[in-house]
Amino acid sequence: MWIARISAVVLIALFLYHFFTQEVNRLEEELSIETGPVYFMIVSVFIGFIVSWFVEVVGGLILTVGGLALGVYAYMSTGADTPMTAVIYTVPFAVPGFLFLVSWYRRD
Repeated sequence: MWIARISAVVLIALFLYHFFTQEVNRLEEELSIETGPVYFMIVSVFIGFIVSWFVEVVGGLILTVGGLALGVYAYMSTGADTPMTAVIYTVPFAVPGFLFLVSWYRRD
């Protein structure tokens, strides 16, 4: 359980650093119409992160599904030819979400 929590904090902190130093300006310039859904998905995944500290299965599902959806949406909306866009938006949320689900499964 603590591995999931520590990895979630570290990966999300790295994501926030990357997002606020590089991605915000690019999103505002390139995707003025599509920034709303990206911000909504990021906020909802952070809510899943908070929930996962109390109810692992619910928070883990929100993190995993939200991270995958955010990665797919970011990849498709930017028109980037590289899958790295999806990786940057998916990994910080899907990996801890999966670890929370494994922690919940092993506990029961």
